[in-house]
Amino acid sequence: MSDRAEPFVIDVDTGIDDALALLYACAHEEAQILGVSTVVGNVPLAAATRNTRAVLRLAGRADVAVWPGAPTALSISVRDASEIHGKTGLGHAVLPEPEEQAGALHAVDSIIAAARAHAGRLILCATGPLTNIALALMREPELPRLVKRFVIMGGAYAEPGNVTPAAEFNIWHDPEAARIVFRSFGGVGAAPVIAIGLDVTRKTIIDEGDLAAIASRVAGKQHASALTRFLEDASRFYFERMEKTYGRRIFTMHDPLALAVALDPTLVETRRAAVDVETSGRLTTGATIVDWRGQWGRLANAEVAVAVDAERFRRLFFEAMDRLAEGAGAT
Repeated sequence: MSDRAEPFVIDVDTGIDDALALLYACAHEEAQILGVSTVVGNVPLAAATRNTRAVLRLAGRADVAVWPGAPTALSISVRDASEIHGKTGLGHAVLPEPEEQAGALHAVDSIIAAARAHAGRLILCATGPLTNIALALMREPELPRLVKRFVIMGGAYAEPGNVTPAAEFNIWHDPEAARIVFRSFGGVGAAPVIAIGLDVTRKTIIDEGDLAAIASRVAGKQHASALTRFLEDASRFYFERMEKTYGRRIFTMHDPLALAVALDPTLVETRRAAVDVETSGRLTTGATIVDWRGQWGRLANAEVAVAVDAERFRRLFFEAMDRLAEGAGAT
């Protein structure tokens, strides 16, 4: 591990793009992954937890603690995203059954403990619904002043939503939790929410040609076969869904981009603003509302990503898969 390694906690609802985000994190020595917390979202909690352990094992990081969290949203229960990620959450990919972790701590307890132990240094990245983070805030209101950086994949700030015309999935799945989170961060002495929404993730695309290029690049390396097989099988389900819906076999790198920004915020350009979440609109529940003009008179609580260096991110992702194929994540 690098001497420059920063303490890192990742909160996931592991579907296909969360899995790629975890692989990306495991390829980076500068990320000291303290643990990965899981939450209901793309799939039920048990599946998210199982998928997380299996992907970490694939990356050679079965040693990383996995902390199961909220099995239900704070808001009224809504559907999962199995139509995008498949019944298991990993598309067509089949990974060996991971070992159970004895005495796994609860996500909320673990997030709070990590923030207290690494006060002012912890990087927290959430790529699923914000239920665990909201519950942690209810128990430890100082959390926004304990973390160094808090990045989420969530929201649609100028773009239309991807689950309703107004809302992005992670926010829509638990808008009450998202509102608690946005209203808690960004105050005096507190970290803002660095919001990686559809405005920038829709600009970070890979396709089957990119996967073929990765496979060619890593061919012959120690872990190349298992890694490329997983990437191809997992993404194929996503490609099929996108082709059916939009007529294009593409993969939008929502969660990997958020994870990459948590490691390197210079990948995106942001605008500071106050953001809130609609929780009771008949047509707009889960919408992220941005007060670009300061009309609310509130303190800004978010750094909203408005532009991304997509090509640099793609290059970094390909390089990360190269390192992983060489065994970068193995302990």
